[in-house]
Amino acid sequence: MGHAGTGGDLFVVWRDNAGDSIDEAQRDLLFSLPLDEVPTVYWKLLFPQPYWADLTANSRKNGLDPFLVASLIRQESEFNAGVVSHANAWGLMQLLPSVGKSAAKKQGIKHFDANMLLNPTTNLQLGTLNLREVMDRFGGQAEYALAAYNAGDVPVRQWIAIGDYKDIAEFVESIPYSETREYVQAILRNREIYRALYAAQ
Repeated sequence: MGHAGTGGDLFVVWRDNAGDSIDEAQRDLLFSLPLDEVPTVYWKLLFPQPYWADLTANSRKNGLDPFLVASLIRQESEFNAGVVSHANAWGLMQLLPSVGKSAAKKQGIKHFDANMLLNPTTNLQLGTLNLREVMDRFGGQAEYALAAYNAGDVPVRQWIAIGDYKDIAEFVESIPYSETREYVQAILRNREIYRALYAAQ
């Protein structure tokens, strides 16, 4: 499908392929289109708001942008509350059981069990606390925190120490791990789409 295809056509390809095997050019075209050139219903299917009351309440409790949290979840689990990754990360925000246990202790949750991370309410409670802590370790800078969420603190501190970039956008572009670079870029892009779709609500 070339540029003659409509945003609606691209959405059908995206939906039918679950975003995995979609041609990169088609995906890039969809995301390069102005929001108003693709029917809002399609955008809202691609950028849903499940668990929104819990997501926003826990985000605000931890001083986080709900649209950033939603974008991270979209990237981590696509809002599949029951997913456990090959790296043993659980639930919506893909928490390791050790991270969940630490966060649960801070929240006063007794008798923590990893299966609790498959409960969306619990995962959001513990996941937003964890993300706040990651943000705090990196001075509140979302780009550093997102990179650390994906790659771990140590590599990100090494990249910051090199300091071979003029601004935060260039830092993102210069992330040497392609998976982490694309992860951060995707979440930042998705946050702007979430804001455009829902900020006025």
